[in-house]
Amino acid sequence: MNTETYTLKQAMERLGLQSANAFFQLERKYPEAFVVIKRGSSKDPRSRAGVEYDKATLEKFAQRREQFKQLKP
Repeated sequence: MNTETYTLKQAMERLGLQSANAFFQLERKYPEAFVVIKRGSSKDPRSRAGVEYDKATLEKFAQRREQFKQLKP
């Protein structure tokens, strides 16, 4: 595990998400925030096992998302 990346589980925890479906919806809506550093070794392209996301980019997205939640009435 690299200290500059998040696994799927860590990214979900950082974003405060409980379901993988919510994570994948955000990933589809904001693809620039979910930069994949390492792909899994599975032959199934839909598999998320072993995928690692760029930590710095995801942190910026999480911070902006938190700020937006605070501003939202």
